[in-house]
Amino acid sequence: MPLASGARLGPYEIQAAIGAGGMGEVYKARDTRLDRTVAIKILPAELSADPDRRARFQREAKTIAGLSHPHICTLYDVGEHDGSMYLVMEHLAGESLAERLHKGRLPLDQALTVATEIADALTAAHKQGIIHRDLKPGNVMLTKSGAKLLDFGLAKLKEHGAEPATAQLASMPTRSAPLTAEGAIVGTLQYMAPEQLEGKEADARTDLWALGAILYEMMTGKRAFEGVSAASLIASILEREPVPVSTLQPLTPPVMDRLVRQCLSKVPDDRPDTAHDVGNDLRWIRETGGVAALTGARPRLRQGVRTALVVAVAAVAAMLGAGATWLLLAVPPRASLVRLSLDARPADEVNAGGVPAFSLPTPGGSRTALTWTADGQALVFAGRRGGVQQLYVRRLDTAEARPLANTEGAQVPAVSTDGQWVAFWARGAIRKVPLSGGPELTVASGVAQPPWGLAWDEAGQLLFGVEFGPIWGVPPDGVPVAVTRLGEGELTHSLPSLLPGGRAILYTVRKRWFSWGDEEVVAQTLATGERRVVLKDATDARYVRTGHLVFLRGGILFAAAFDPELLQVLGKAVPVLDTVAQALSSSSSSNITGAGQFAIAPTGTLAWIPSPVAPYPDGALVTVNRRGQVSPLPAPVRPYGSVLRLSPEGHRLALMLFSPTDRGLWICDLDRGTLAPLTRDGEVTYPTWLPGGQRLVFSWLKGGRRSLAIQPADGTAPPRVLLPGAWRPSSTTPDGRQLVAAASEQDIAIVALNDGQARAEFPLKTPEVEQWPALSPDGRWLVYASDVSGRFEVYERPFPGLGPAQPVSLEGGDSPAWHPNGHELFFLGPAERNGKRWMMAATFTPGSPPRIGRAHPLFDFDPNDLLIAGSPVRNYDVAPNGEHFYAVQLRPSPPRPPVTQVNIMLNWFEELKAKVPTPR
Repeated sequence: MPLASGARLGPYEIQAAIGAGGMGEVYKARDTRLDRTVAIKILPAELSADPDRRARFQREAKTIAGLSHPHICTLYDVGEHDGSMYLVMEHLAGESLAERLHKGRLPLDQALTVATEIADALTAAHKQGIIHRDLKPGNVMLTKSGAKLLDFGLAKLKEHGAEPATAQLASMPTRSAPLTAEGAIVGTLQYMAPEQLEGKEADARTDLWALGAILYEMMTGKRAFEGVSAASLIASILEREPVPVSTLQPLTPPVMDRLVRQCLSKVPDDRPDTAHDVGNDLRWIRETGGVAALTGARPRLRQGVRTALVVAVAAVAAMLGAGATWLLLAVPPRASLVRLSLDARPADEVNAGGVPAFSLPTPGGSRTALTWTADGQALVFAGRRGGVQQLYVRRLDTAEARPLANTEGAQVPAVSTDGQWVAFWARGAIRKVPLSGGPELTVASGVAQPPWGLAWDEAGQLLFGVEFGPIWGVPPDGVPVAVTRLGEGELTHSLPSLLPGGRAILYTVRKRWFSWGDEEVVAQTLATGERRVVLKDATDARYVRTGHLVFLRGGILFAAAFDPELLQVLGKAVPVLDTVAQALSSSSSSNITGAGQFAIAPTGTLAWIPSPVAPYPDGALVTVNRRGQVSPLPAPVRPYGSVLRLSPEGHRLALMLFSPTDRGLWICDLDRGTLAPLTRDGEVTYPTWLPGGQRLVFSWLKGGRRSLAIQPADGTAPPRVLLPGAWRPSSTTPDGRQLVAAASEQDIAIVALNDGQARAEFPLKTPEVEQWPALSPDGRWLVYASDVSGRFEVYERPFPGLGPAQPVSLEGGDSPAWHPNGHELFFLGPAERNGKRWMMAATFTPGSPPRIGRAHPLFDFDPNDLLIAGSPVRNYDVAPNGEHFYAVQLRPSPPRPPVTQVNIMLNWFEELKAKVPTPR
């Protein structure tokens, strides 16, 4: 019986029906114990009623639950409801392969990827003695993380003595209805191996037959076997051979045709031996691309033989002479596009900077990991092997990359225009080494963070950008000088690249801290400083000799015709490549640098790493008690900023959102669990309530201009600027007449708020850094953190006179806050070796001077989990009773698999010119 929304199966609450599976109804549900979304399949009562089948089903379910593979849908639980058994599985978002095939065939590279992932999943299952037996497009889900196989092992529920499929169907009359009307059993027939139809015992090679049928359909858009009835379909499978893939798709590599034909062999012994073999063959075809197409060689070779074949083909081509430099890079007129994948070997991975925002960066994730040599014959990339990061050089006519000595810790590689040097950032300096190998030379020291882009000009000058500031230039044997000047409302200039002749440069202008959308690409003439905005909503633009600008917009690679003399875009920008990875920042102030993980060789070869843009991470609003126990609040999970503030009456939280569609200042009603925007205009940070809870002050970034702003909490009026500049408000006096704030000069400011006007003073303006200010509830005491001792410690002073300071912490600390009763102080202790920090507490007794008790720890926490630390004002807030704290807890994103290959397109300029014509 179908279940209604809200119905329960034990701890599972039904939310909606997803559809009917071959073994019953499938529902989307909520696991109320673990607070996660799951999928539940209800098995038919007639199957559940048989005691032998029940026992076998439970035994099989335990076996399948032991499977753990990224391309197999996880089985979480098995249970019973009203006499029917049910399965609890991982809920997958995406579309089934069957749904995708309704739209037509898949591109070759996508078909190879999906088939490889299916083969890998089958390999894992077969090793556990589990055979799928019902592999079909409807049991393959296409998700953001790749293909996922469903319904593993359910076919094993059929008893060994059950009637063969052909016997069951033999008594069926021949029907005139099309196969699509036959229901699920006919759909399964399309992918049944001959031995299954004959009632013989199936083994792992049965799944390989189904995989061959799926691969055939993905590549051609047609099923391998057709029939007007079940009987004729069975006859087709048992007696006829399918039309070769290459007949329907003439550009199919011969090795691909052969592999499909082997998988669809009528005799199991003539099929590949294992799914592992098929997966290796598919990977080899993807890796060698054009070589496989040209040689037509049988792909099932040992790895060493495959490598030798690649080297041999390239070597033979090289011997053809200078007229055909080498086979893979020959570019005759109207050259066809060739796709390849280059392994990072011997590196374990290409270090493309894929670290989530707010997490500690992996050792040196490169902000721009790829670049070509000047002749376009080799790719230089930042790679890591055994935990050691350095640069590698991979020539296209060799089987492996060559590690480049003296480049340990390198990021952001850039090759000089003469091809002699490669520059990079490592260990706080920009350095260079000869591309052929040699000692390391320092170009510019004192560059604390990896630059946002690095490029050479023809005179040997190195240009680089930083997170906040202009483009800098380092002449040969010179000192860095600013090449550009920030305009009004501009936070940074980054990602420089040269235009032909070296007379002008391109760079990206950023106007926001935490989100994207206002950035521009500017062309600037170096001699005069004259600049022109050439693209909006664009980053990382590069000129190529076909007369195009190639740039990123939302993780998609675009191209537009461009006149480098007039510095003018000619015509409309056109998307030319989806999902190019963008490098992440190691700073918590922004999660995407805008740098694209792509490189274009002067020969017309494109290299890139595919990946969707990483969004600002989702978080949940939580409370943390004094023992460190975390409890979720009844509020939506959204991409919250780390700083939040509790309203004076204790029922509302003011917080920030940083999503592409929703940003600004929002209010969460804690009683109702609702979230509503106060202002989406611009970017809002560091909200602070004024007494009474009727108004909020905050740091406001709009149109690139930063200011201290105020707004009614009911949204009856828009924000109003109080003071220009980068102010970070923290707390107010009880009468609301004074506000303490952390200033951009790393000092504490007192802002007077009178009659709608504001005036700032700096009573603690010192050479040291003072941040994290917080006023006591009665307004008589100020606590803050300063590095006057050489490390950050928490101090207390009287207010407003700011008398002598007393230490609160003894071994380091920051982010202080007051208990609402004014008799206890909280602060964060320094980071431990494991990266964790402690919430500390100390008693406070007012007096002259006040008495401060010895600080003691309350609980430790992971800053990459709870966003309690990190900002120049405290991130967390304290409940009215002082028994718990309000904070944001990050929702972990699925770990990204290591990047072990770089995608390559040979002769890409031909496709670029066809997609984006340039004026003649």
